[in-house]
Amino acid sequence: MTNRPMVSAILFLLASIAMPGIIQAQEPEFVRSVTTPFPSQSAVPGEPRDRVTGLVEPDKDLPKWESVLERIDAKRHAIAGRWTKTSQGLQVAAATGARLTLPFTPPAEYDLRMDFTRQSGVHSVGLFFTHGRGQAGFEIDAWGLHLGGIQNISGKSIRANATRQENLALLNGRKYTMTVEVRAKQVRALLDDRVVATHQTDGGDLSLPDLWALPNKQALGIGAWESDTLFHAIEVRSRNGAPIIFSKAPEQTASRPVKRIDSTSGDPAAMAPRPGAQPRPAEGKRVLLVIANYDFFYREYAEPKAEMERAGIKVTVAAGRKERCTPHAGSGEGADRGIVQPDIAIADARAADYDAILFSGGWGASAYQFAFNGRYETAPYNGDRAVKAAVNRLIGDFLAQDKYVCALCNAVSVLAWARVNGVSPLKGVRVCAPTREAAAGLYNGRRAQPSCRWHPEANGAILSPAGSIGRPGTAEDDVLVDGKIVTGEDDPSAREMGRRIVELLSR
Repeated sequence: MTNRPMVSAILFLLASIAMPGIIQAQEPEFVRSVTTPFPSQSAVPGEPRDRVTGLVEPDKDLPKWESVLERIDAKRHAIAGRWTKTSQGLQVAAATGARLTLPFTPPAEYDLRMDFTRQSGVHSVGLFFTHGRGQAGFEIDAWGLHLGGIQNISGKSIRANATRQENLALLNGRKYTMTVEVRAKQVRALLDDRVVATHQTDGGDLSLPDLWALPNKQALGIGAWESDTLFHAIEVRSRNGAPIIFSKAPEQTASRPVKRIDSTSGDPAAMAPRPGAQPRPAEGKRVLLVIANYDFFYREYAEPKAEMERAGIKVTVAAGRKERCTPHAGSGEGADRGIVQPDIAIADARAADYDAILFSGGWGASAYQFAFNGRYETAPYNGDRAVKAAVNRLIGDFLAQDKYVCALCNAVSVLAWARVNGVSPLKGVRVCAPTREAAAGLYNGRRAQPSCRWHPEANGAILSPAGSIGRPGTAEDDVLVDGKIVTGEDDPSAREMGRRIVELLSR
């Protein structure tokens, strides 16, 4: 009689040898992405690699690593965010674009690495380096898409350049090591000693994204985007025998001093000038704030305006007509009904006179949708063709002059339906937008009331999940910057929008 248990065991053993991928349990993609080699980057000529693990083998003949961490002064070297030294290392609180410069000048060829643990948040951690005349960043878990790679290359971010690696999500609470190796004709980036990206370059095609801007083009640094992060170690070593020159403070350009901005504070008075303090961060800048004549959302007008004016920005209010503007009832307008008299009509505004433009939301902003071919049930939302054309001209002019174009809540639809050279400026751009209902009317020939997110989605924008930025579950800090486009999710994001514009114009 056949021993059935023994036969079954033998068959299982043979199957596990022949088909290991079927028998072995599969770990989740987000875990596998940071614990296994990256096949597309594994064949780097001349690199010593372990044939089993795929890890880059250490070179025992290299110079020793020199610690950078104890040379950092958290207050003097911080550019944005709240940085503190602890017994465990260098800690940064979650903040938009939190970054800090590293106090040394590297030789032409060097290695730079850091050990870190992201403790909260869902966004990227970055290591910023220089190469020749270029400056760039190596980031992991970037753009809300779990991307890794080097940016910018020839002006292209990780999303569009050849170093793009997908499914690189960091696990909060886990320790990682990021390394950048700079050579005369190449840059290589590694996560936990596994190669993520290799780029042949002399540095001439490298640039740092605006949102990570450092004091000058030869500064190195580290950063964490809206994530509490602990940096355990930061080290550098020379590869060509040239010395590493350490300094006590980061270099600052005389023409453009860097202001530290802590965007984590919830206190509106945090940015108010103190007696004897330095000049306000955006003193002398000008912003055009556009509201609707009928049904603008008061908080989305008043709160960013207050933040900008507190920082020294001159705010000019514009509307379709230079006539009083009435807000939505219950939008934070107060006992005086929140009536606003605009300073100018949109048709009289010129992009050359301002540093940025902000469209405040409310259903009334629908009156400025240039290319929308539907019709709303509330007549004022349909707007005036000449005013829509003036709005469209302004958006195109601001972008042509490389200035920031910003929108809150339903006003994101204004950017969605704008046309610059026949294309929506939001096409392919990452944006925030509200989940609340848009104004009722005819959409694609049918009566409907879709989400406000329908407008940017219909025009090719890449929508961030609702409430996903910074502190998940709340829209209070949900403001997204993609190039010169700045979008805010909802009225809870209004004050953060004002702070973000201040930060951008303070550079």
